[in-house]
Amino acid sequence: MALSLAACGNKADSDKGEAAKASEGAQDAGSEGAEDGGSSAVGEGKIGLMVGTVAISEEEYRSAEAWQKQLGEDKVVIQTYPDNFMSEEETTISNMLSLVSDPDIKVVIFVQGVPGASAAIAKAKEVRSDILYINGGPNEDPDVACEAADICIDYDNYSAGAQMAERAKEMGTETMVYYSFPRHQGYEKVAYSGNQCEERCKELGIEFVRVTIPDPQSDAGTAGTQQFIIEDVPKELAAYGSNTAFFDTNTMSTPAVIKALYDAGEGIYMNPSQSSPFCGYAEALGLSVPEDKTNDYEWMIGALQEKLKETDDNGRFSTRMIPTVVMEMNTAVEYALAYLNGETDGKVDMAAFKDALIRASGTDEGNISFNTYDVNGVKYDNFALVLGPWAML
Repeated sequence: MALSLAACGNKADSDKGEAAKASEGAQDAGSEGAEDGGSSAVGEGKIGLMVGTVAISEEEYRSAEAWQKQLGEDKVVIQTYPDNFMSEEETTISNMLSLVSDPDIKVVIFVQGVPGASAAIAKAKEVRSDILYINGGPNEDPDVACEAADICIDYDNYSAGAQMAERAKEMGTETMVYYSFPRHQGYEKVAYSGNQCEERCKELGIEFVRVTIPDPQSDAGTAGTQQFIIEDVPKELAAYGSNTAFFDTNTMSTPAVIKALYDAGEGIYMNPSQSSPFCGYAEALGLSVPEDKTNDYEWMIGALQEKLKETDDNGRFSTRMIPTVVMEMNTAVEYALAYLNGETDGKVDMAAFKDALIRASGTDEGNISFNTYDVNGVKYDNFALVLGPWAML
C-alpha cells in the first residue's frame, strides 16, 4: 500500500484550548505585524528562503509561500533543494549559489537543513560573506552546522526524548516501538533523543523496542518504507498489545504509521518526528484541507479531533500544537526582519532571537521552551533549541 505524502473538562479538552489560544495568537501576531509596521516591515534587502519542494515537505514550501505573500515577491525569494538531496549535494550547492547571486539578498534561511546544507552555506559564504545565514532543523552534526551558519535553530531533541516518553505514559503506554534506520541514527541529535527516550521509558516502566525500517532514501524508496510499516504495525500490536505506542524518526513513514494505527483501532501515536498537526495526519485519515486552511493550526487540530471522534479514537493520537518546521521558519524570518531593520546586535543576537520565537509562536514565554545548545558539556552559543506545547487529538 502506498500513501501520498505532503511532507511531511478532560486532558483532550485542555490541550485543545491551549492549541486554540496559541494558534489564534500566532495568526494575530502575523497579521498585526503587517498592518502596524512592526516586525513585518522589511528593511533594506531581501530574504532568501531555501526549502524543500512540495513533494518532500509541503509545510516548508507553504510556509515560505506564506511569507512571500505577506512580505511581497520583491522582498522574499524562494529556492528549493533537490528531492534526492542525499545523492545531489552539488545541486543543493548550485541552487544556493544561484540564490545568493542576487546582490539584494541580505539573509538566507535554509529550512530544513538537510545533509549538504552546511556545504552549500560554506560555498555561498565564499562569495557572499556579508549575508546572514540561518540553518533551521540542521540534519548534520552541530559542529558542522554551527561552523557554517551564523545561527542554527532546531526542535529540542535533547529534551524531547524524555518528554515523549512522559507523553506516552500519560496516554497509557505499556510498550513503545521506535522505528528508525542507520542513516538517521548516524545523526547525533536523533540518536541522542532516541537514547534519552529509551532511558526515560525504562524509568517509567515502559518497555522500549527498537525496529529497523527501510531508509526511504535507499533503493526501497518511500513506497518500500511505507509498505514495511503497513505490514509491521499489526505485528507489533499483536505482540505487545493495544497499549503499544509508536514513534518513527522519519516524516516519510509518518502517514503509514498513523494509517496503520487508525485502521487497527488500537495503539498510540504521540507525535510525528517533525511535530505538527499537518505532518502525516491528513493523508492518513483521508482529511481534505482547504487551501485557505493549510497554515491554520487551530482549524487543523479541531478537524482532526472531529475526524477521530467519528470512530471513537480521540486520545490515541497527539502532536505539538505549533508545527516544528513552521516554528523554525517563522522564528528565523522574524529574526531576519529584526536584523534588516537594525534591531539586533549584529548577526548573532540570541536574546533577540528568543524574542523572535515568542513573536512567531504568538504566545507568551511560559508556553515555549528556548535553550542554547548545551549537551554533555558541549556548548554552541549560536544554536537555539525550541519546543512548543502539546495538543491532544
